[in-house]
Amino acid sequence: MKVTTAVIATAGFGSRMLPVTAAVQKELLPVLDRPIIDYVVADCLAAGVTKVIFVISPNSHGLQDYYVGNPVLESHLKRYGKSAALKKLNQIHASATYSFVEQPDDAGYGTGVPIRIAAPHLPKNEAFIYCSGDAFAYRSDGVSEMKLMVDEFTKTGAAGAVMGLWMPDHELHRYGVLDLESRRGHQYLRGIVEKPEPGQEPSNIINSALFVMTPQLLPFIYDLKIDPRHNEYLATDAMTAAATKRDIVVHEAKSRWLDAGNLAGWLQANLVMAQANPELAPLTVYKP
Repeated sequence: MKVTTAVIATAGFGSRMLPVTAAVQKELLPVLDRPIIDYVVADCLAAGVTKVIFVISPNSHGLQDYYVGNPVLESHLKRYGKSAALKKLNQIHASATYSFVEQPDDAGYGTGVPIRIAAPHLPKNEAFIYCSGDAFAYRSDGVSEMKLMVDEFTKTGAAGAVMGLWMPDHELHRYGVLDLESRRGHQYLRGIVEKPEPGQEPSNIINSALFVMTPQLLPFIYDLKIDPRHNEYLATDAMTAAATKRDIVVHEAKSRWLDAGNLAGWLQANLVMAQANPELAPLTVYKP
């Protein structure tokens, strides 16, 4: 099944990054000279995506300015002969088709909601990628982890896929941990155990909240009930329910996972990407 569309959730309040997110949308905070979300989008494009659907807050416009264009800025660049900067912007705008769907304030909260909002805009009979706009996988070899996940999904003919990340034992209590079953040389999801007690972890592979979903999984999204522990509609609950009836393959990422949606993670993402840049790497070493 083809995967040409990505749904990216960007309608959150960015509370982990306040007070700066009172003025700047979290996903647009910079990692070096690009917004966080642009690394997510680049990984989607590398996986073959040609259409990106952003689920946004009402009246937000920052993503539109970046991905569709800001006429005032472009006019300024043309007027002052800043052709190199204009070329960079045009490359962003031409790399895919971008659309924006508002998530109403009364739609509920949680990772399952943006999928419901985007569902009417998805192509028929195709799978799609679903992810958040504030975390991305980085590999120094330039390989797209998203593409590897899509390739594994396509090869197995599964109804969905989830990207898993290895974590040491002492970190597992902070995450949703994947319960896995090995079949025919691949790992499949049996369930997700949220923040397990020490010794109760089903594996060392955690959920990245990055999925490939087919239309077969949408009924599980529509049937979601509010999780009483978090008072949210959680996509992980839908994936857990789906795993009892459908094959959901797990792609274990061999990459550095950069969650830039919190202050420590955002700083780490900037340092990692700076260290990968020959011009900036020397600046990351503190010299009093």
